[in-house]
Parts: sequence; C-alpha cells; structure tokens
Amino acid sequence: MGQKYASYDVATRTITGYYDDAICSPPKDAQYVKLTAAQYSAMLEGQSTGKKPSIDADGNPVLLDPPPPTDDAIAELKRTERNAAIMATDWIVARHQDELALGGATTLTADQYASLLAYRKTLRDLPDLAEWPSVDLPAVPDFVTAL
Repeated sequence: MGQKYASYDVATRTITGYYDDAICSPPKDAQYVKLTAAQYSAMLEGQSTGKKPSIDADGNPVLLDPPPPTDDAIAELKRTERNAAIMATDWIVARHQDELALGGATTLTADQYASLLAYRKTLRDLPDLAEWPSVDLPAVPDFVTAL
C-alpha cells in the first residue's frame, strides 16, 4: 500500500476523492492532503456512517455532521412514504373493481371497501393538514394486512 491522499474542493473544503499512489496518484492540478493510514481508515469509516469528509482551516482532514434536512426534503420524504402507502393498496382496489365488473362475489365486503377508500382519501389529504409534514400516516385497515 502506498501513500494515501485526499483531494478536496478549495471553495467548499469538501473532500472529493481518495488516492493511493501505489494505484493512482492524485491529479497534478488537484488540491490534496496526505493521509496517514489511520486517517484514511477513519475518513472512510466516518463517511460510511453519514459524516461529511472535509478539510479544516489548518488543512487537516475532518469529519463533519451532515446538515439537517431542509423542510422541503422532509416534506418530500413524507410525500414518498405517503405515496408508497397508497400504491400498496392499489391492487386491492383494482381487484375489487374487477370483481364488481365481472358480476361475481367480491373478496372485500362493502364496508371493507368503504374503509379502504376512506384510508386512501386520508392519505391523499395529509399534505393539506397544517402540521404537514410532521404527521403520522394513518394505520392500515386490519383486513388489508390479512389479504
């Protein structure tokens, strides 16, 4: 194993890559610092746990906590969770509608189907709540998990 290096963006002081000169040296036009084996291992381990590898004002490699998610990012995550919950029941609604169209018996009772539609409406209405996105998704109707 050769000498380890961390290249970084001068403006943001964010580490952009790691190099081992036994394999590939950092580009000649890159800003970089030498790393000891311990620093290199610590940087990789910290990065794998979500830390942001950076260079401090003295030119030393450091691991920073990531910034907290923005309100928009939190809302997008909650919207994705909500959409997944709706999509998870799409097949049940489609099956019920198909069974009705064929004129045969349905897997769901009329009350269960109404409960399912109310659950899905509640999910769709969540973004309209004043507390959005700091809301909990409603519980899935019990009969859905039994299907």
